[in-house]
This record gives sequence, C-alpha cells and structure tokens, in this order.
Amino acid sequence: MANTQYLLWVMIGTLTLLCIFIGVVVGRAKTPRIGVMTFSGLLAFFLLAILFITR
Repeated sequence: MANTQYLLWVMIGTLTLLCIFIGVVVGRAKTPRIGVMTFSGLLAFFLLAILFITR
C-alpha cells in the first residue's frame, strides 16, 4: 500500500501545477470576460474529468 504522506505531497504538487496553469491561461486572456469564460470552461472540464475518473 502506498504511503499516505507521499500521496498527500503528490496531490499538493499536482494541484499547485494545476493552479499555475489555470492562472496563466486565464491571465493571458485579452478581456476579463474572456478570462472568466475560460476559467469557467476549465473548471467545468476538470470537474467532469474528475467525475468520469472516479466512476
């Protein structure tokens, strides 16, 4: 069985990289409206991916 602390650090690192990626993508948007739409699109995509993976 995997070490729980190891999995915790892997999840923290993955979430950090994901937050940086989303911040860069949304930050490169030309207008705030496009940034919000990009953020909501990415959020919906990742939530659907999580739902699909966990089922």
